[in-house]
Amino acid sequence: LLDMKIQDLEDSLRAKAMELEVCENELQRKKNESELLREKVNLLEQEIAELRTELTILREQMKCGAAASAGLEGSMTEEAQALWREVEKLKAELGEAQDSNQQMTAGFQQERQTWKEEKEKVIHYQKQLQQSYLHMYKRNQNLEKMLQQLAAGEDGKEPL
Repeated sequence: LLDMKIQDLEDSLRAKAMELEVCENELQRKKNESELLREKVNLLEQEIAELRTELTILREQMKCGAAASAGLEGSMTEEAQALWREVEKLKAELGEAQDSNQQMTAGFQQERQTWKEEKEKVIHYQKQLQQSYLHMYKRNQNLEKMLQQLAAGEDGKEPL
């Protein structure tokens, strides 16, 4: 019965260790994915900054009367509007990337907590297994000692 329990605990330990390895691989994959998203966020932020600079320059040109004719001025306005739409689109992409990054971070935290709990369970099972083993070992030693005493006839009876 105790051997079966020990075997079950050892099987459970091996299963949890394999599960932990799978989770560690998944975490590494998610970390890589997160790093790629961070790089994309940085590129998008840089592109937004460049577009804002271009937009500011265009607005200044328009204020200073750089456009000589109304037709030219109209095309500058269209260009500025196109840039503004691009800036808004990039802002939306950046927001989506940041949301995705936050969700991944929350997922990592949850996985980390789950792994910690599983690790604690495995350690608890290991301690139980060790205690059971020590108890069985001491019991076995006592039984062997009693058997030797009986065999030697130390209890006042005839030797076996």
